[in-house]
Amino acid sequence: MNALEPHAGGTAGLFDPALGRLPSAVTHALFRGDDWLATSDLSITTALEAAAPNTRIAWTCDWAVFRTWALGRASAWYPDERDRIRIPARPELLVRFVTDMLGGYDGEPARARATVLRYLSTLSTLHRLLDAPDPTKAAMVRNTVKAKTRGSGGQDQAAPFRWTDVLEALAALTRDPANLKGLRDAALLAVGHNTMARRAELVAIDVADLEFTDGDGALVMLRPTKQRLAAEPEPRYLAPLTADLLRTWMARGNIQSGPVFTRLRSNGGRGPTAVLLVTAQRLSAPEVNSVVKLAVARIAIMNGTLDVTGSDRREVRRAMLRYAASFSGHSLRVGAAQDLAAAGVSTAGILQAGGWKDERMIRRYLRKLRAREGGMAQFFGAGAPA
Repeated sequence: MNALEPHAGGTAGLFDPALGRLPSAVTHALFRGDDWLATSDLSITTALEAAAPNTRIAWTCDWAVFRTWALGRASAWYPDERDRIRIPARPELLVRFVTDMLGGYDGEPARARATVLRYLSTLSTLHRLLDAPDPTKAAMVRNTVKAKTRGSGGQDQAAPFRWTDVLEALAALTRDPANLKGLRDAALLAVGHNTMARRAELVAIDVADLEFTDGDGALVMLRPTKQRLAAEPEPRYLAPLTADLLRTWMARGNIQSGPVFTRLRSNGGRGPTAVLLVTAQRLSAPEVNSVVKLAVARIAIMNGTLDVTGSDRREVRRAMLRYAASFSGHSLRVGAAQDLAAAGVSTAGILQAGGWKDERMIRRYLRKLRAREGGMAQFFGAGAPA
């Protein structure tokens, strides 16, 4: 068999150093297909089967961004399609891609540094799976990222949502015991804080993952996601208040099996006849962001620091989301880490509680907390002359 001909198992061995790229038939299937799953290569199909669902979605979306850019915008610099529709991609092409993504182009908004790095990571993965040289490691690509993001301070950190914030939100959300959405969101916020779970881990919790203990909280087994795909499910502690909220939400929603945090739908009624019904559909990870943002806004409304009035409910919701733009589902994870640090928990204890392996992320989370509670703050808090 010719070294460049695909065999029955896929495209393994297709890359020929003498040719310098994969055959056009392979690259065109990737660029012209509906998504980057358009190849039957076993390296890719087996990797997709092993990857978490959210990882597969991210890979597909990231490849679609690069493919669309390469087929369109990139033609301004590389009119010959063979310079754009190829694997491995040219480092010079990726320099243009990074520049456009970070700066925006033709009405397209600029992407955050973390988003562009994720795009490059996906491209790196695709090249690795196809046994092709990885152009994202080229010095010109890495230097472009560094030059274009110098002074940006890196990725913005989500604003912390601490336990005191959770308690304030619970007061607003559970005021009406008949409010199903309020009960669900209250339970989600408390569980998210106590477990320090990532969004995907939080919405993946099933009834079978819970173990209640009378009067002493509960345990929840977090399923592996992201880089923890091959790990065992990990137990996390739930405080008694959180366990009670979960019991109440599950009882009111008649949730006896399957996903704990589900979507709600309206019965179609209006006024007094309007009722929210619990569905069997799992809440999506992005919806966790909205739950946190709206909780932040409700606290502000309750405290009189935010005034959103109007008859258009959609506009009121948009105003609330804009107010809490710096918060996200990750805010619960950041806030919980700060709570543990403020309580004197060691760095090792915080790493264990949140499932981290690297101290660098913890240091980022605690940097502002230490400034607010550090020596200078203590000096002025002790009555220093102002």
